[in-house]
Amino acid sequence: MVRTEQNKQALTGASRNAQKAIDAVSAPEFANTPAKEKTAWAMAAMIHCDVCRLVIAYDECEREGIARLLWMADIISKLHEAKNWYSKTGGQLLQDIAKTKKFGVDSVRKNIKDINAKHSIANINSYSDYRNKLGYHYDKDALDYLEKFGKEDADKFFKLLSTFVQFSGEWATLTKLVIQDNLA
Repeated sequence: MVRTEQNKQALTGASRNAQKAIDAVSAPEFANTPAKEKTAWAMAAMIHCDVCRLVIAYDECEREGIARLLWMADIISKLHEAKNWYSKTGGQLLQDIAKTKKFGVDSVRKNIKDINAKHSIANINSYSDYRNKLGYHYDKDALDYLEKFGKEDADKFFKLLSTFVQFSGEWATLTKLVIQDNLA
């Protein structure tokens, strides 16, 4: 299977799951499901879909030069926001949900720690200058950062993106297991 077909399948699955999760937020059949559970599932699925979309767009981008560098800066901004959601809001949501489940909070913390160790997304911070000075914000020295960004290793950047997709996919799976009270 060629990478383009793999990309299409990955995004199709992530999109389908995100749509299902977002629809469940207001679906009558889930009216008795706690709001935190619906929010955790919808956000984890939506972020995973968004990250898949970004990776595919980057991977299949046919434009070189400034357009691609600006796209990379935008991706960094999105990944930074996603990382913040996972480490703050998402982690807290899963721990709050775990308080009502048989496996408890310690098990969720361990799983989160394992996912973090397996897929280091902390490397996103090495690109923070581009987020703060170029992506979604134009610093007075934006052109200098654009030049600096152009010298970054594109393969290293793509590896970070790929790692983030794996991380977000595992987080979505963890969220589902927590909500279903099915965590081992």
